[in-house]
Amino acid sequence: MSRGGWGGGGVVPVAMVLLGLGGWPTGAGAQHLTVAPQAVLVDYREVSSGLRYSGSGFGGVATGHHGKLSAAASVVRLTLDPTDQSTAGAGFKATQLDAWVGYDVASHASVEVGILRRTADPEFAAQSLGALRLGVRSTYDLGPGATVSFRVDYLAAPKFSGGGRAAFSIDLGLGLDVRLAGRLHGVVDYAFERVNRKTNPGGTGEIDAPIQQTLARLGLGIGF
Repeated sequence: MSRGGWGGGGVVPVAMVLLGLGGWPTGAGAQHLTVAPQAVLVDYREVSSGLRYSGSGFGGVATGHHGKLSAAASVVRLTLDPTDQSTAGAGFKATQLDAWVGYDVASHASVEVGILRRTADPEFAAQSLGALRLGVRSTYDLGPGATVSFRVDYLAAPKFSGGGRAAFSIDLGLGLDVRLAGRLHGVVDYAFERVNRKTNPGGTGEIDAPIQQTLARLGLGIGF
């Protein structure tokens, strides 16, 4: 990905969110703070070129809610191998960073902004991607110590390592946080991403080169 895109500066916003979460008070004024390591399953496709991969990895997430403000940051490291239906000859590794900052506009709804950064290694084994997040999130209490959340984010101004553009890109998320015992929380998150990328190789006209990814994350965290 080009250094001038969102990918090159993604580490700084994520680090700021993590530091902000760590610095929030955990007394009466803070409603919720959870830090959790996670195991991850991933399915990744660059549909038009027949590049399909699946794999697993590990990562961590920190989430917090203080008054009407909320924030979250996630980092995952993934190892992906070609599926039987893939035309790819080798797998690759990827690192994905996500960060959100939200503001409650109603009892169960918030608006949020953030960033997405995903890098592939080797660099051109798959598309690296950087984008801004603009979206909404709804959170509901299922019972004592259990909450479920739904997220819809538009991925604005996407940048790709291999060039191209995307008029429409979306990221959908479903999350569950359950207090298991004392400060111990079970954290589950499922995310679906679709990027309608188009490229113009050789200047002969645009062709579809969409990107699709699903991430399932499961972790045990400490709540404060």
